Amino acid sequence: MNNYWKAFSYILLACWVSGAILFMMRIKGGFITNYLSDITFPAWFYIQIRRPSAKDRKIPKVLIFGDWFGISPERALISILLVGVITEFKTLFWPTGIISGTFDPFDILSYSIGLLICYYFDKKERHADNIVK
Repeated sequence: MNNYWKAFSYILLACWVSGAILFMMRIKGGFITNYLSDITFPAWFYIQIRRPSAKDRKIPKVLIFGDWFGISPERALISILLVGVITEFKTLFWPTGIISGTFDPFDILSYSIGLLICYYFDKKERHADNIVK
C-alpha cells in the first residue's frame, strides 16, 4: 500500500475506535458519537479488502469468501454498503439481540459517504495507473 493509503487507514482506524469508545461510554458528543464510526469503519474496511495501490496488487482473502469482496472497486463498494444497510434495517425490525440499536437513515448516509470517498480515490488511482502504462 502506498504511504498515503496506509496513513489514511491508520487515521480511519483511530477515528473509528475513538468514536466507538465514546459511544459505548454514553458520552454525548453529537456527530462524533453518532456518526464518526459509521463513516470511518466502512471506509477503513474498504481499504483493507481492496488494498489500493498495493505494489503486488494482491487482494487479501476474507474468511470463507476469499478475495470475492475485494476483486473490484464496485464489488467492494456495493457489498460493504449492502451489509451496512442490512444491519441497519435489522435494527428497525429486531431492535434487540447481538446487533442492537435504533434505525437511523443517516447511518446509511454515513456508510455511503465514507465508502464513496474511498471508491472515488481508488478508481481515480486505477485510472491514472492505466494511463501511465
